[in-house]
Amino acid sequence: MPKQKLTDSFIRNCSTSESRVEISDELKTGLVLRVSKAGSKTFVFRYRVNGTSKRYTIGKYPMVSLSKARTMADELYIQAKQEIDPQKEKMLSRRREIITISDLAESYKERHLPTLKKSTQEDYKRRIDNFIVSSIGNIEIQELSRVHIIEFLEEIAEEAPIQSNRVRAILSSMCSFGMKKALCEFNPVSTVKPLGEENTRDRVYSEKEIIELWKAFELENTPFQQVFKMLLITGQRLGETRRMKWADINNDTWIIPEEETKAKRTHYVPLSEFALELLEEMKEINSDSDYVFQSPAKVNEPIGWLQHSAVRVSKASKVSDFRIHDLRRTSASFMAKMGVNRTVLGKVLNHKGLAGDSKVTAVYDRHDYMDEKRIAIENWAYQLESILNGKKTKIYKIA
Repeated sequence: MPKQKLTDSFIRNCSTSESRVEISDELKTGLVLRVSKAGSKTFVFRYRVNGTSKRYTIGKYPMVSLSKARTMADELYIQAKQEIDPQKEKMLSRRREIITISDLAESYKERHLPTLKKSTQEDYKRRIDNFIVSSIGNIEIQELSRVHIIEFLEEIAEEAPIQSNRVRAILSSMCSFGMKKALCEFNPVSTVKPLGEENTRDRVYSEKEIIELWKAFELENTPFQQVFKMLLITGQRLGETRRMKWADINNDTWIIPEEETKAKRTHYVPLSEFALELLEEMKEINSDSDYVFQSPAKVNEPIGWLQHSAVRVSKASKVSDFRIHDLRRTSASFMAKMGVNRTVLGKVLNHKGLAGDSKVTAVYDRHDYMDEKRIAIENWAYQLESILNGKKTKIYKIA
């Protein structure tokens, strides 16, 4: 390797016709200037730790000045002499800095997406922001589990099976990127098969299973047990339910703001007496919080993911295949059995596909179906209470 006393003038005018050339600085041991055929110039530090030769990329010139590179070379030299591997420390530092899926997403968009064609970049950004970050962005990378991923993808697959598969592929790519950059240890998405179309889940719990699940709910601490109960009583989505705010409760109606709903439209949920009793119970516990189901660990923050609690519920109830999203499907199925028509059911669930909504109906169908939704939800609440109390169900009205 040629040696040269590096100067700014020399570096600016240095070029090569070879694929790459490296020039060692005479003034700083280990400092190397790497020059590519395309003209790119990068400072590198070469060192040995535990008898192994290694290199550490300091940065590109002129973004990193010669004086800055020499200062860093001094620091790295001291570390190497103490048998501290600077490259390993750099990786550990990155891992400490990037904590959540949101952090990983930002790094992925900044460092990986530019390598893809422009149309793909826009498509990935949209799905990352609208689905991944908005739903699981606050989860720590090392805590992202198979259960998290399945619940997350199932909720998307309910209305958009193919979308679920596309989001899964992007999340998997993000985790693979994280592994390459030493931001995570492995890719948990690789253990989850695509859930779209042929794998769409249709599990509905029987009356006997509902009883056992309810008993298991009551073994959980507050607010976990109340969230499970509210999901079954109202049939709403987990993400929207766990972020429920007291400000969104207007007498006997829960108004979910547009920005909080998956369907991107304000959703009005009539609350049955059963649901209102549960809310009264929560008000006695945390009426000072903005959130109905406040996190036990974070003040004035909504409860986080319920996956560990779900595992306990599954074991206690002996419903081995218990999934949180099945509660919503079970509520909907019982309402359908009671005679609730498809359109009203879609309105109750805020499910565009079931409701038959389109751009045309969104403009011309201004009927809010509140009366029909209220009848459907009240009848289901009455039936649920009857199941839990071991009584026969009697339906008074049909929505």
